[in-house]
Amino acid sequence: MEERSVAFSVQMTVKEMYQFTMYHVYHHASGLIGLLLSALALTNLVVSFDTLSDQGKTIMTIVALWFTVLEPIMMYSRSKKQVKRSKSYQKPLQYDVNAQGITVSQDEETQTMEWNHIRKMIETGSQYIVYSSSVHAFIFPKHDLREKSNELGSVLKEYGTKQKIPMNGRLKKNV
Repeated sequence: MEERSVAFSVQMTVKEMYQFTMYHVYHHASGLIGLLLSALALTNLVVSFDTLSDQGKTIMTIVALWFTVLEPIMMYSRSKKQVKRSKSYQKPLQYDVNAQGITVSQDEETQTMEWNHIRKMIETGSQYIVYSSSVHAFIFPKHDLREKSNELGSVLKEYGTKQKIPMNGRLKKNV
């Protein structure tokens, strides 16, 4: 059987980092709990508006806005700083996804993450996200992949299935 591989280049942008951060935060328990708290605070504010003190209205408004407005603004700011600070994001990263794993290279440096070190893979509407730990991931923006997007999805599914790597999002639906 022929080894399948796909090679491509990714230029990380603030937009891509922000999309990843939003997905990462709001698809975990803490983000969902935060959204629930904001929804409950907003509901309480609306239902009990006439009986709440001014201090209570202020607190409910802040809690209602925290995870729906303030947190996303802060995440955008952190994403912007991270992309600006990280030297590896200043130039495109070259990737080769094959039977050995995911090889990333830039300038003279090359590193391979073997499949047995991959924790899970996700396909969103705009990205493939391949986690190597609970907080570290390879982010593959589909717009950078262009015509190779479906090919990468197919290769990730093939090797992910062989290695029994958990898959979520669109990857899971198409397994």
